[in-house]
Amino acid sequence: MVTTWFTSDLHLGHRFLAELRGFPTTDAHDEVVLGNLTAAVRPGDTLWVLGDLSSGRSEAEERALMLIDEQLPGITKHLVPGNHDSCHPLFRNAYKRQRRFLEVFDSVQAFQKMRWDGEDVYLSHFPRPGQDHVGMPSRYDDLRLTVPHLIHGHLHSTFPVTGRGQVDVGVEAWGLKPVPQEILQETLWGSLSRFPD
Repeated sequence: MVTTWFTSDLHLGHRFLAELRGFPTTDAHDEVVLGNLTAAVRPGDTLWVLGDLSSGRSEAEERALMLIDEQLPGITKHLVPGNHDSCHPLFRNAYKRQRRFLEVFDSVQAFQKMRWDGEDVYLSHFPRPGQDHVGMPSRYDDLRLTVPHLIHGHLHSTFPVTGRGQVDVGVEAWGLKPVPQEILQETLWGSLSRFPD
């Protein structure tokens, strides 16, 4: 059975995030994050990565692209880049980097609209405007979507539901694993009853 998977904020090779997640080294962190991906996603499946593949430094980014390309063959891979991905249009030279990302991913776009159960659902790295990491002012609000149903990353939340009709697919929210679309849809629709109008 073919499955569509979602994840975000892999941060491969990102020492600070590896330490925050409790790993002694970036190699140990990357082994677990990539191991969880390769254990779940099978050839023929589709994977949506909602940004932040690495720390964003050029050597870390190149290493992350190489690892994803090598370890996830036969999978349709899409990237909705984040603020740590040089191909995100928030960066002046993003158009120069997109070609490299398209060597690994089947598509790269700032956001994506889908149709689930007759409803429009948007994929973006960022949550809605006004939300950011705990204790930080909200950044990039001019790049964020204000839509009823939003799947996102960026927050490093330890719980998936971040608001009414809003679900975080960052690895922290899902035990450092990707989440299948079926579970994600249940979580999204369930969030509507948790946060009434």
